[in-house]
Amino acid sequence: MAIKIGVIGCGRILNAHLRGFRILQEAGYEDLFQITALCARKEEDALRFRKRGEGPSPRTNPIETPGDPLNTPHMYVDDLHPELEVAVYTDYKEMLQSGDVDAVVVYTGHDSHHTIAIDAMRAGKDVAVEKAMAISVKAALAMCEAADVTGRVLSVDENVHFGAGTVASRWAIEQGLIGDVQMVYRGVIGFPSHRPDLATARTAWRHSKLGSGGGVSIDLGVHLFNGIRTMCGPVTSVSATWQILEPVRVLLTDDDSAVAEEVPNEVDDAFFANFRLDRGGQGHAAVARSTHGRQIGVPGGTNIFGTRGAISDGSYYCDDGSSGSVVGKFQSEAPDLYEAAFPVGIVDAYALEQLDFLLAIRDGSEPKMNGVEGVIDLALSYAILESGLLGREVTLEEMLSGEVDGYQCEIDQHYGL
Repeated sequence: MAIKIGVIGCGRILNAHLRGFRILQEAGYEDLFQITALCARKEEDALRFRKRGEGPSPRTNPIETPGDPLNTPHMYVDDLHPELEVAVYTDYKEMLQSGDVDAVVVYTGHDSHHTIAIDAMRAGKDVAVEKAMAISVKAALAMCEAADVTGRVLSVDENVHFGAGTVASRWAIEQGLIGDVQMVYRGVIGFPSHRPDLATARTAWRHSKLGSGGGVSIDLGVHLFNGIRTMCGPVTSVSATWQILEPVRVLLTDDDSAVAEEVPNEVDDAFFANFRLDRGGQGHAAVARSTHGRQIGVPGGTNIFGTRGAISDGSYYCDDGSSGSVVGKFQSEAPDLYEAAFPVGIVDAYALEQLDFLLAIRDGSEPKMNGVEGVIDLALSYAILESGLLGREVTLEEMLSGEVDGYQCEIDQHYGL
C-alpha cells in the first residue's frame, strides 16, 4: 500500500523534492507513495504547487549559482498524481489530526523543524526534515528523543550524503586507493551574485538568528561536514573564526530593478574552520557568502589528500601514476555496491534521500540519514560559531553534551529548550 505523504512547507526547495519524487515514479516506485496533502501558512503558497492553472505564478529563481537546487524548474503535485485531489491546509496540526497522511516531509524554516517533527511523531507520523535538521543542537536532540519514544522513522534530507561523488569517494577511501587520509581542503570565497548584500535565496529569515540559527556556517556547514564524515570518517573537533560581513541585506523586486526591503543581518557571512579527523587527519574549510570585486573558489571541490594519492574534482590521482573517475572506478570494480547505492540507475540525490526514507518506513528499518547523523552534522556546524566565540578548539563531545552552548543559549531560551 502506498505511503501517504503530507508536505509541510511550500517554499522554493519543494521543487527539487517534487522532481525527486517524479524520478522515483519513473524508476518504478510509483506504488510506494502518494502525496496527499500540502500545508503552508498562506493558502496561496500551497496552491502554487497543487495543480497547473491554480494559485499564484511560480516564484523567481532565488540563486544566481547555476544548477542550485533552489532554482529547480517549478513542478506541481498533479504532475505526479493527476487523478488525486490533494488536500490543502494552513495549520499543520489540523493536517496531523484529520489529514489522510502516514508520513510528513518538513520543508519549513529551521525555527519550526523541531516543533513540527515532534508533534508529527507524537501523532503517529513518520518524519523527514530538510537540512539543517533544527534551530539548535538541543532542538535536534529533542527530535531524536521523540523518535525513540514513539518508534517513528526520523530522517534528515541531506542530499550530499547520497551524491554519487560522495558515495564513490567513500568506497575508494575505504579500499585504500589513496592510503590514509591526511588532509582535507575546501574553499569558496564569494558566491555568484550581481551584488554582495542580497538576502540569501530571497528570504529574510535566513538572516535572523532566531529564524535560521546561523548563516553560512549552518546553511552550508551541514553539507560540508556530512560530506567529509561520509567520505573520511568521524570529525572530532573544530577550531574556527567567523564574521558578519554585510550587516544589512536587501530584498529586491522580482525584476531586480529596485530594493524592496532592507533586512538586518544577524548571522555569519563567512568562516574559516580547521577540523580534526578521528583517524588522524586534519582539514580546513574557508567559506564566504559575500565578497566585493571578485569571487574565488578553490579548485577540486572537497580535496582529499592521502598517504598514497588524492581525490579532487571527482577524480583520483595516485602515486603510482594511475588516475581516473572515482565514480567510474566504483561502478566498474564494485558493480553490486554501485547498484545498491543507485538502484535502477537513480543518481538524483533528492530522489535517493526520499527513497531511503520511504524504504525505512516500508521495511521498518533505520534510514541512512537518521536523526543521529543529522545531529552530528548540526553540532559540528554550530561548533564553528561556538569556537569563534570562545577563541578555542571545540570538541564534538562538548557540543553534544551541551557543555558548550554560548552562541546557542539565546536560541534555546527563546524556544524553551
